[in-house]
Amino acid sequence: MLQNVGNSLFGYYRFEHLAKKKELIHFVSSGEHSIGFSERQAEMTICENRKLLAQAVGFDVNDLVTGHQVHGSHVAVVTKGDAGKGALDAASRIPDTDALVTDCEGICLMVLSADCVPVLFYDPNHHVIAAAHAGWRGTAANIVGKVVKMMEQYWGSDPRDILAAISPSIGPCCFEVDEEVAKVFRYSFPDMVHAGVREGKYQVNLWGVNRSELLNAGLADSNIEVAEVCSVCSGKSFFSYRREGKAAGRFGAGICLRHG
Repeated sequence: MLQNVGNSLFGYYRFEHLAKKKELIHFVSSGEHSIGFSERQAEMTICENRKLLAQAVGFDVNDLVTGHQVHGSHVAVVTKGDAGKGALDAASRIPDTDALVTDCEGICLMVLSADCVPVLFYDPNHHVIAAAHAGWRGTAANIVGKVVKMMEQYWGSDPRDILAAISPSIGPCCFEVDEEVAKVFRYSFPDMVHAGVREGKYQVNLWGVNRSELLNAGLADSNIEVAEVCSVCSGKSFFSYRREGKAAGRFGAGICLRHG
């Protein structure tokens, strides 16, 4: 269940099973303030919003790391030397990356969304964390499975031990697509594609696809928490490109290992 953390600086949400891990800091920011750099809002404003979020959640904004999200499936390993990349400017973001993985304490990994599916990961045995931005293209390319594989290969993670949290994002109620997108998912996940209300349109359940991909990667069903909150239907709780168009801001999902 998603927990609403009221905070006078910046409201945010947490996942129940990740919140039990005292060595972790994690969050899903609210739609109170946008934290995504864009031409529509002054960079200084976004920086101030990120500082407020960091103060509210409890991490150092100078240790924040983000990627330049391109709706792909590349997974980057983040080192201590990457601290601050994309934190307070867009130019220094890790290039062409939609998922970040690290075992470095203090580093906060964050992905941004305005409908796409953010997914957070934690291996409590090897103390490895990850954050993935699963747009429909990234979901189709199994970005979450690639994150799990990276955790296995680099740190020896056992998928059965990994916790995953699927954040608020566009739900099956609102992700209406045409035949071209529907057929991308229909072959591998037929149960996740249904006829839409309008002729020639289909509803795709990206939450269900990502959950299935996590199960296929070896995660235990009990270790996967799905917020089941639609960003389009949520009003001002979360930003939504489908609801607001180009004026939409961005919310973030982040995770950090506390210093030992």
